[in-house]
Amino acid sequence: MNLSRIESPVFREKVITAEQAASYIKDGMTVSVPHFICYDSPVSTARALLGRRNAGEKIEVKLISAASCTPVIDEDWTNAGMIKSFMPYTQAHSGVRKSANTAEGGLNFMDYRLSMIPEYIRSGYLGDIDVALVSVAGITEDGKLKPSVCAGYTQTVLNCAKKVILEINLQSSEGMYRLHDVYEPGARPGRQPIPITKATDVIGSHFYTCDPDKVLGVVITDEPLFLSPMWYPLTADAAPPEVKQIAKNFVDFLQREVAEGRMTEKLPPIQTGGGMVAGTVLREMGKHFKGMEMYTEAVLEDAMDMVREGSIDFISTAGFGCAGDTTDHILKHPEEYEGKLMVRPVEISNNPEVIRRLGLITMNNIVEADIFGNINSSHVNGTSVISGIGGALDFAQNAGLPCYFTLSTAKKGALSCIVPSCSHIDITEHEPCIIVTEYGVADLRNKSPKQRVKEMLRIAHPDYRPMLKDYYERALEACGPDKAHTPVLLEELGTWHIRARDNGSMLSTD
Repeated sequence: MNLSRIESPVFREKVITAEQAASYIKDGMTVSVPHFICYDSPVSTARALLGRRNAGEKIEVKLISAASCTPVIDEDWTNAGMIKSFMPYTQAHSGVRKSANTAEGGLNFMDYRLSMIPEYIRSGYLGDIDVALVSVAGITEDGKLKPSVCAGYTQTVLNCAKKVILEINLQSSEGMYRLHDVYEPGARPGRQPIPITKATDVIGSHFYTCDPDKVLGVVITDEPLFLSPMWYPLTADAAPPEVKQIAKNFVDFLQREVAEGRMTEKLPPIQTGGGMVAGTVLREMGKHFKGMEMYTEAVLEDAMDMVREGSIDFISTAGFGCAGDTTDHILKHPEEYEGKLMVRPVEISNNPEVIRRLGLITMNNIVEADIFGNINSSHVNGTSVISGIGGALDFAQNAGLPCYFTLSTAKKGALSCIVPSCSHIDITEHEPCIIVTEYGVADLRNKSPKQRVKEMLRIAHPDYRPMLKDYYERALEACGPDKAHTPVLLEELGTWHIRARDNGSMLSTD
């Protein structure tokens, strides 16, 4: 067995097989796989546990993750009925999503904002974590653990779990630790401020720590990493005209903000969600703004290209949403990214304190927005979860300039993404924001609900604009002169979504 990644004599004595590791996990336990995105999940131990289930043993666990795990967990464990509950977010795999949307017998999906899970773990709100399955790239002579790809909630879980199983994949990048900045906030009350005042600040360690006495064993494996595909199939250059127009509209808006003195020419750090729109917007920004930096939850393919090209100076991230070859290059050549790329725990990348201090420009996708500026970013037709809120709420409530992108319609025009009332609300009208479609920018700052309606009508698709205007005017009249702060027609709430469900389109048949 290759023990070259374990320099510590103490941990060398703890090497076990994946089957031995899996034997420690029992039915009903709470298990944490705390990594963010699936590159470095403990796949061998996960597969060994699946083997026990396939052999007929009853195994059902409560799973605390940080985002998508390996397909062995997200797909195979779910399909085998091994996950009783799951939190807080899933992106890459459909198994969790399908089970979460099952009326009876599916898993219980708890959709919490990402930054809060470590606080809930430390506070005991989630109960005990019986076993943590943690991937590391190696162990130093003095027992420090080398992070692999993404930190997630790893240090918090190492501190709080009753027992820990470590897995070292010999194909993981042993040098990635040099890009990590591991930092764990202190205890409450009396916690000290997180000492980040700019995106490039280094505040922690390159390594995790763990009490050896709680480590049940170390599994050595040699398997190809699961380098997930990028979040969207097209590059920014191949984006359709409507998406390119969104990018142009947004850059025009930013240039006005600079010209009118509300923003400096060197922009505040940027956060983006996933998707082709965000990548296209970043590319357009790079043509007009220099010295850009990012302080984000996950980094896009386009952003990494822009680092190599020199149009983005620095990226602080919690994870990677890049194509496999890009991630593979980072893992094989981490030294090329020192001073350009930093990997932080999700609690720090999404921390409200830091987000507010840095004054981020945040750019995220949405499913729909209503005429008052309420936003749905997680559900279809109000009932079916897509992936979860993720970090969107962390950024919405604390960013210097929260911005949201959507095409004005979906399903070839059958659905309007600007509606009288959202079918589900994640981000409320009380978080002043910018909403951008291919038809313009709705600036909802410093506006009452009725003033926001005018902004939202302007960016709606022309096919739906008259319908939205008609709804609003009838609502205004029905509310009367003294009850119209936020004019709504209660009897028509949800009618657009019902029409789409029944007829396949929100367009009126009258």
